[in-house]
Amino acid sequence: MKRAFTLALGLGAGVVVGIYLMRRLDDAQRAVQPSNLAGNAGRAAAGFTARLQDAVAEGRLAAAEREAELRRQFDVPSLRNSLGD
Repeated sequence: MKRAFTLALGLGAGVVVGIYLMRRLDDAQRAVQPSNLAGNAGRAAAGFTARLQDAVAEGRLAAAEREAELRRQFDVPSLRNSLGD
């Protein structure tokens, strides 16, 4: 009786682990299909592009603020002010 229980427990555990592994392998196989890879790459590129655009905008703003600060510090008129006079 004890051997039958141990055998059943072992087979049950083997089936559960086997099903789990098969599902994980199936998910991994779907993840590397060309259509999924292309979609993931497209989303990553779009996210990168948006972050890059934000960084460039922040950099331009910081550069303009620094330029204005230096112009005030050294009393240099801006190009717009010197052309408008």
